[in-house]
Amino acid sequence: MNGFGSNRNWVMKIIFINISVFLLTQILNTDPNNIMPFNMPIGDNILETSTSKINYYFGLIPWVVLTKYYVWQFVTYMFLHGGFMHIFFNMYGLMLFGAPIEHLWGTKRFLIYYFFTGIGAGITIFVVNYIMGDAGMFIPTIGASGAIFGLLLAFGILFPNVELLIFFVLPIKAKYLVFIYGAIEFAAQVSSGGNSGISHLGHLGGLLFGLIFFAISKKRGIEFSAKKMKAKMDKEIKYRERILNGDSEKTPNRLSVILEKLKKGGANAVNDDEYQFIKLTDILHADESNMCIPEDFNNNDEHCRKCELLESCLMREIKKYL
Repeated sequence: MNGFGSNRNWVMKIIFINISVFLLTQILNTDPNNIMPFNMPIGDNILETSTSKINYYFGLIPWVVLTKYYVWQFVTYMFLHGGFMHIFFNMYGLMLFGAPIEHLWGTKRFLIYYFFTGIGAGITIFVVNYIMGDAGMFIPTIGASGAIFGLLLAFGILFPNVELLIFFVLPIKAKYLVFIYGAIEFAAQVSSGGNSGISHLGHLGGLLFGLIFFAISKKRGIEFSAKKMKAKMDKEIKYRERILNGDSEKTPNRLSVILEKLKKGGANAVNDDEYQFIKLTDILHADESNMCIPEDFNNNDEHCRKCELLESCLMREIKKYL
């Protein structure tokens, strides 16, 4: 479907924002004045330390959040990265896991989940370090890794049997990869005692808040089933009623309403739910090629309304406006 989702792909937009911020910080960090000294009151001692001004104001430093109320750090730390490999692997993970999740859920739900797990990872870092009361309160955390681990969890739940390549070589199913990475991060956190250049705590926080999100969603009756994606990809008609949120008699009526909206207002006239509905319907009818010629179709004609290929013809008309 040409042009589908071109203005709805927030995965690529987030990647672009992260790369832009990374390049900007690399330039600013070349300034010798971009240093922020501050004191670390640990026990009865006050130690001096420093970090870049960017990390001080926009990275996640629990002590700064607690004393200066820089609560925006729970969001901004996700857009800072320390080096090329750091941002490369995070953005690779965002593209690998985020793109199919946004395609399945839609943009709104994807963004809610992404920031819920990313902010949740930051909250985990803050709470645990506050309880421990050690030097971790003064160490800046940067990077989108917490949200990426949240996406890894969602991918493992939604697409459990999809095979991924570890180190681009070893194939393993997504559902097993989540457990493996979770175990590795937990072991690394325990063995390092929190004294590591990698925020294992943030990774675990992303996984934890991902589980919380799914638990809340399930309780509210929101379906995040891998079978839903399987039905779309395999075109299993037996799941059609569930996917399209209604029986087959209601589908043409809904498509007709969407078609009229597109005729009057163009592609931006449809909301996200209608857009997802169009994509699902198009997948189910992708292989139907024995339709009449476009010039013979009339949505108001009684013969067309009774035709078994009505939905396919409506989809053909709808795609003209997208």
